[in-house]
Amino acid sequence: MYWYNYLYADKKVHHISRLKYKIEKGMPHKGVYLIHLPECGSTLLEVIPSVLLQQSHYPKESLCIVGIGSSRGAALELIRKIIDEVYREQGNFDIPSYLQIGRGSMPESGVTQP
Repeated sequence: MYWYNYLYADKKVHHISRLKYKIEKGMPHKGVYLIHLPECGSTLLEVIPSVLLQQSHYPKESLCIVGIGSSRGAALELIRKIIDEVYREQGNFDIPSYLQIGRGSMPESGVTQP
């Protein structure tokens, strides 16, 4: 699992480093939703509940988490803000290039609250 350097989070998410640690160690919190870049190019961003990562067969290793929401609605609002920001700055929807994320070299930590 890779965490974006400047992680997007809504204002209700607190203690982000502790939350990231617990999620990585398999102690997800109910009500926390993760926003990640999908590996295939079919969608822009995906929202998954953190409790989904407790399943042993879920492919956690390939996830690139770019945001954390305190609820599903907050996560969807963050996605809207990210997409608006990308389109305003670049005029397209190429989120990985805007966030400067390449699948070969993923950043690991950092937080930003838009």
